[in-house]
Amino acid sequence: MGVVARNRSFLATAALIIMGGLVVMGMFTVFFAMAESGETAPVAAVEQAPMPVPGSFGITGAETLTIQVTDDTPKPIANALKEQRGIVLLVYLKGASADMAMLDEVKALKPEYAADMSFFTYESGDVKRLGDVLDQLGVYDPPVLAVVRGDGTVSELYTGWVGAKVLEQRIADAARGL
Repeated sequence: MGVVARNRSFLATAALIIMGGLVVMGMFTVFFAMAESGETAPVAAVEQAPMPVPGSFGITGAETLTIQVTDDTPKPIANALKEQRGIVLLVYLKGASADMAMLDEVKALKPEYAADMSFFTYESGDVKRLGDVLDQLGVYDPPVLAVVRGDGTVSELYTGWVGAKVLEQRIADAARGL
């Protein structure tokens, strides 16, 4: 039995690999030749929709939320917005452990950011004192955390628990105007 007979399957596999490589190389050569000659394959025209721009909270395509001062806006919030001060608003459910943890964190951050931001905390039973603010935000169930820039644009809006590090970062960003 000769060398070729013993290695027949190996040689057949090697020949198929070489043939496949030649076919692929030939296809690349044809495409490059077409590109050099200026010929192009027909392409269907695709109309692209304009890219959405970031809105509130940096979410691409999200509608930008803004708190407008109205007759129903509570005076402290209205005054802060008129003074172009940022706002941190927390509506919490008294007794809920996650809500109480957020309340403690907001209270702890207040001294650090009080020069740039106004802090408002409302227990969920007192939401009537918020006038139309929750309607403008489109949220109603606690916990609600809104971080608002001085121009009234909502920077962040959460309707659930927010960890301390995220909370601090969002307040710091809004205080810097980001």
